[in-house]
Amino acid sequence: MKNLLMLTDLTRNELTRILETATQMRRIVLSDFKRGPQLIGHTVGGVWKKPCTSSVAFQLAASYLSGNCIPVYGSENEQAQCVTLINMGVNSLVVSCDNENMFRSLCMQGKTHVINGGSRQYDPIGVLADLLTLYTKRDTVSNLNVLAVGNRDVNKVGELMYCLQLFGSSLMWYLPADDIVTVRKGIVVDNPRAAFAGADAVLDLGLTDFSDGERYYGSNGGITRELMDLASIDCPLLCGRNIVEGSIVKEYEHSTLVTRDSCYVAVAMAVLYMFQHD
Repeated sequence: MKNLLMLTDLTRNELTRILETATQMRRIVLSDFKRGPQLIGHTVGGVWKKPCTSSVAFQLAASYLSGNCIPVYGSENEQAQCVTLINMGVNSLVVSCDNENMFRSLCMQGKTHVINGGSRQYDPIGVLADLLTLYTKRDTVSNLNVLAVGNRDVNKVGELMYCLQLFGSSLMWYLPADDIVTVRKGIVVDNPRAAFAGADAVLDLGLTDFSDGERYYGSNGGITRELMDLASIDCPLLCGRNIVEGSIVKEYEHSTLVTRDSCYVAVAMAVLYMFQHD
């Protein structure tokens, strides 16, 4: 694996290798001694608009494996900044931006490994973190029915749908019928009870500003307990923390946010390791 721009470029075997490697890396994340020798002498350059989950994860990933990470935030010319980091000799480059063409331009230089840290259409590290979280909670990513709810982080939907299909699983997306703005991908239903019924996991994509939570979640405070109870027993909630029970907002007992944070770092570690050793 030379670069990681989108997961739809990968095969089932390649995805399996990443998840298996990330599972091993997560042991380091969860251990008291967080120092492995795998990236000694390896420097990661990163360009992000501002500090975020991606930037923190790659800094920790490099540190845990004895490498270095040089983050750059808010550059006025992202492509020029990336080229500068490449010319200065970084081994890997993580970039988060909306210009999809820039990633391929950087890859064509062939001087460093390029990782998409989150773009308008794709979020490969985030989706891999979701898959690893799902595997951790369900012991498999095969033969599952996953439900996506919300209209914010929709750049995940296409990649997640592709990856789940490779493992014989499916992704359904609930959107209210009167949402005519969100671009629909894959199987989209507009009946919330039918969508939640029997789901093996629920992925909360979040809501854009000024969205009416009642339309997407059944309540302005979050997904209702009534809807979650329609899903499978102990259904994990990915990327969400709270649900609404009656009129009370409370933390959902099967929220996976804590697990996903460790999985996100583990995935970053796995990708950097595989770049170095493949």
